[in-house]
Amino acid sequence: MNTLSPHWSQTSSRLMSACPRAWALTYASRQEIPLPRKDRTARGSQPPRTVDEVMVRAMRAAWQQKIADLYDRKVWTTAYAKRTLSRLVCDMLEEQRLTLPDLLREQKIALAVRQLNQLEHVRALRPLFNGEPRRWAFFDRRDPVSLNGLDLYAAPDLAVFHQNRWTLIRLQFRTPHANPMGQQLEHLLAVLWALQQTGFPEDPGSFRMKVVAWRGSRWHEHHLEVTPQSLHQARSLALHDVQEMNWLTRWAHADPSLSTLPLAAHHRTCERCVHRKGCPAETGLAKAKRIQEHLLRQEPHKAPTKSARTE
Repeated sequence: MNTLSPHWSQTSSRLMSACPRAWALTYASRQEIPLPRKDRTARGSQPPRTVDEVMVRAMRAAWQQKIADLYDRKVWTTAYAKRTLSRLVCDMLEEQRLTLPDLLREQKIALAVRQLNQLEHVRALRPLFNGEPRRWAFFDRRDPVSLNGLDLYAAPDLAVFHQNRWTLIRLQFRTPHANPMGQQLEHLLAVLWALQQTGFPEDPGSFRMKVVAWRGSRWHEHHLEVTPQSLHQARSLALHDVQEMNWLTRWAHADPSLSTLPLAAHHRTCERCVHRKGCPAETGLAKAKRIQEHLLRQEPHKAPTKSARTE
């Protein structure tokens, strides 16, 4: 991922909302900000921090392999899916030095196989697995397009052509509980992504948008309205987020110690953060915020480094 140019991705946007300081360490550092020496090894996208994050990434990686094979008319058996997921999960656990009892690991893999297999029965995807005639394509979310001078990482997982329109489909292996309106706009960015992609029509009316999300114990499918107003809101969301990211980058340049950057919005973010060691909130978020507020009252940072969202 080329993060030397302004970019928007769902991961980056959500991390910025959760903790501006963690965002600066993860993303702004790759824009050559002079970070403290102790933080310079903590660069790049965040690795999975919990077993559940490992399972989600393994399922998504397995899905990408499965749909690529389906495109070549290769069908997975349940046994093959289990072997693939087991390899992915074990490799990720070992890489992140996470431990999991064998029995619990096997149970989680069995549930992941079931979740992956149930995608075949989702209404939007069923025709592909049944071999019904369709024009379709699959994409990698790491592939960007250029939108208003920024790299937009908002690719759909699949696009299916039916009844003279393309249905863009995004999969959520876990569904966040917060900000449902923001999530809808994030998904609608896939339409803007498609409009910039070679091979797709240039008319927004040529697209439908569907989200297939795992909630509880099954997949739920819902349709999002693609209208000029909703696409305008989605575009504004991305541009506003990037503006906030630019403010944070400027702020980090002004304060290389990062001591004045806003801390996490909730202590749960700190509990899973890869940047926790050496962070002011390492021994407690509430205490760190009180100390930071006291220091800022004594020596407030310059107004040009502030923005409405992050001050």
